[in-house]
Amino acid sequence: MKKLFLLFLIFFSVAAQATALDICLQKISLNDNFWQERLFNKKNGIFNTLGDQEKLTDEMVQKNKAKIYTLLAGNILLNCNKDLANIEEQPRGLIYFKHDTNNYAFDFSTKTLFDYMEMRTGILVINKKNLSHGDVLELSSLPKNKKFFSDKCSDHTIWDNLDDDAAVNIAGQAVFNEYGGSKNEFFLDFAEGDNRRAFPGLVLMDKTWSTKETIVTYRNINTGLEKTRLFASKLKNSACSNQDLAVYSVILDVKRDTSSEKKGWAIAAGIGGGTMAWIGLSAGAVALPLAATASLPVIIGNAMLSTAAAATSVPGWGWIVAGVAIAGATAISLYPSEIEKIDQVMILDGPYNL
Repeated sequence: MKKLFLLFLIFFSVAAQATALDICLQKISLNDNFWQERLFNKKNGIFNTLGDQEKLTDEMVQKNKAKIYTLLAGNILLNCNKDLANIEEQPRGLIYFKHDTNNYAFDFSTKTLFDYMEMRTGILVINKKNLSHGDVLELSSLPKNKKFFSDKCSDHTIWDNLDDDAAVNIAGQAVFNEYGGSKNEFFLDFAEGDNRRAFPGLVLMDKTWSTKETIVTYRNINTGLEKTRLFASKLKNSACSNQDLAVYSVILDVKRDTSSEKKGWAIAAGIGGGTMAWIGLSAGAVALPLAATASLPVIIGNAMLSTAAAATSVPGWGWIVAGVAIAGATAISLYPSEIEKIDQVMILDGPYNL
């Protein structure tokens, strides 16, 4: 116990060097009402059958690993949503907790964790290089009736067949295999007043031999970030270069949050494969009902106990707590979206300057 306790103290004493994930997990673990209580509350805690002097075991964690991942996902999404891209860069995380006199820590995979968070993300190419995580880019702040990329970067004439040699199309066909790859064509949306489809600069797909157009969007955060970075790398040193353009991963479902005095922004997200619901970005952590599947190691005392057995499915409740809807247990990577008018997007990752 002494070694883990010292690790606990070190974890909280090096905040200046801590990662975004470290800081986020500190915030969650210190909130007994929504983390500690959700684990051990006798009425509805994950380990509500654990006796007062009984130690947590690997078997208990294995049985409840899906619930633990969803609890973590919900609290991270609510507490640290502006740092999701930085958190995603850390391969693993440790979150500490205590039961009676025993100190524990869950050691979890960040990649698996993100499979429990769902939100619609798109890919934006815009002539702004100073945007950062959490910034909201509003349509009203962008120039109207003005092309901000060259025809060689992305085709200006969509109605008369897309230019196969445009840089955005070449990169899109190489990266967006879920959207047909080379079977379809890709272009950047236009400014307001200049035949805008959805939002200026969003990457769109044009279905070959069809009038159908679709926003390139991903519901799984891991997938969306990976595709954005790969797409940006393909556009480097292309016809899109030297135009003051940058690539961003953006959250598509953003609206004014009127649920708090801050009157800030809210995003639509779901936990554990559930129905999307609006979450105010000023919201605190909440106790979430849980559902989903995965594997989770646990540290008990000084030893890490592996939980590599097959995951079990846990039924969902299908109701909303503090703005988070939870139902089902399947994380969906691809979320096809028909063309729709979007008034603002929120920056998730970037800029990747071209």
